Amino acid sequence: MYYYEPAKGHGLPHDPFNAIVGPRPIGWISSHDREGHLNLAPYSFFNAFNYIPPIIGFCSVGRKDSLNNIEQTGEFAWNLATRPLAEAMNQSCAAVRRRSTSSP
Repeated sequence: MYYYEPAKGHGLPHDPFNAIVGPRPIGWISSHDREGHLNLAPYSFFNAFNYIPPIIGFCSVGRKDSLNNIEQTGEFAWNLATRPLAEAMNQSCAAVRRRSTSSP
């Protein structure tokens, strides 16, 4: 038997929490800042939480443009990555990984 206690670590090469909910909906969160600059960012931790009123939530790990924009405007849109958009999703995720690992 295997169980996961986050406070004690997991000892695995990748955090198993990412695989607990599967399949996980993957898509983009679109937002804009006060000046109207648009942002489209890939996210895999979001879901619907209620019917009436409709509530969608997502998790931003760290202070990212999406979170800053949403706090400024109070608005965002959830965009589901359907099968025809799978390759575009993969490319946008790779672009984010490249930016987050490159030196300033």
